[in-house]
Amino acid sequence: MKLPCPQCGGDIRLEETAGFARCAFCGTSLVLDLAGARPHLVCRPRHGAAEVLPLLRRWGEGRLDTLALVGAPRLTYYPFWRYEVAGRPRLVPAWPSLDPRWSEVAAPDGEQVVFDPAEVGEATLVEPAVEEAAARSRLPEATGAKPGELLHVPFFDAAVRCGALRFPVLVEASSGRVYAGPVPESMPGSRPAGTRLFLGGGLLLMTAEAALLPAWWLTVPTLAVTAAFVYWGLASGEQA
Repeated sequence: MKLPCPQCGGDIRLEETAGFARCAFCGTSLVLDLAGARPHLVCRPRHGAAEVLPLLRRWGEGRLDTLALVGAPRLTYYPFWRYEVAGRPRLVPAWPSLDPRWSEVAAPDGEQVVFDPAEVGEATLVEPAVEEAAARSRLPEATGAKPGELLHVPFFDAAVRCGALRFPVLVEASSGRVYAGPVPESMPGSRPAGTRLFLGGGLLLMTAEAALLPAWWLTVPTLAVTAAFVYWGLASGEQA
């Protein structure tokens, strides 16, 4: 069986009708299925492991003030089918996953080259397991578009801690974009500004009561009532 190389037009002789091959004329790595032969690309990372924490802190600035890494980030290359839809690229995961974060991934803007195992190095490589036709069915907008290209995108898998809470995040190593699951608006170590003002006002009021009230038998119950009010206000704010 012969197919034309999408890169140089040379005839590719195939023994299998699905899988991966390399053009004997231009060396392009190809992905094969019933729709034909298309380039298999990989996006080169522009950020290293040392930049993951600064990128996460910039992402969480103002919300996650005590953000810290739990363990070392792991570089992993994930496969996507890329389509041109309405003039912009769209990505569909090329492996089975129920994680909703993958549907939010934007097409990377970094350098993309023909796939070569040397580009991956010692990083983890997730093998594609979803055929192009199945990926296209997940993206109705791709109906009528050209067959998708297979693209491996590098991500740093990391776990982060904020106060007592831990959660996983993904940092796309080409653009530096951060993808995380739902994060509570208020987290340990990161109180909203209104809560901090309420707490500060309550402590100031209790200090004034202790200094101005003339007798201890009047001061103690007054402070107890004020403290209970402040506690109720903080608890209500965290449940909201």
